[in-house]
Amino acid sequence: MSDRDSRWTERIQKGDEQAFEELFRAHYSELCGFAADYLSSVDRARDVVQDTFLEIWRRRGDIKIKSSIKSYLYQSVRNRALNEIRKLKTKSEYLEAVKSETEGREKRTAINKIEMSKLSDEVNEAISELPERRRMAFLLHRRHGFTYKEVAQIMGIAPKTVENQIGRALKSLRSQLEGLFAEELHR
Repeated sequence: MSDRDSRWTERIQKGDEQAFEELFRAHYSELCGFAADYLSSVDRARDVVQDTFLEIWRRRGDIKIKSSIKSYLYQSVRNRALNEIRKLKTKSEYLEAVKSETEGREKRTAINKIEMSKLSDEVNEAISELPERRRMAFLLHRRHGFTYKEVAQIMGIAPKTVENQIGRALKSLRSQLEGLFAEELHR
């Protein structure tokens, strides 16, 4: 654990609200993005992240963080996101939430340049089609900057498995997207 993590942890365990607020501000946005990767809903993702921080504050005296505080936060958010998915009563409710979020995402991307948003959508679509474990390993490493070891810890799998999953994800993405990028370059 880094010195900064140790100081944050100690201060929060002692009830230092300023340290808790610093931790919240440092990680809230990236954790919301991570949770949205699981839930496909910005609102649900925000709720999950806020609930995670509330639980940390409530249990501040009992929490034992063995690795980095960032890894701990990601693992906690991942677990809450998976619990949220389980709570959704029916598959159709989940699909409706995904559809709603997709429509919202489409409205936001309309502001961007059309060609760039098309490329971005194609890449995101290709990523979303990856199997869940492969997609999460890829996103944690490439989008959120975790090492293979940290990804392994967050996901509860071996580092070698993370390496294999990311390698397979890259191979799959290259295969799916090579035609698209070649087409865009020749325009």
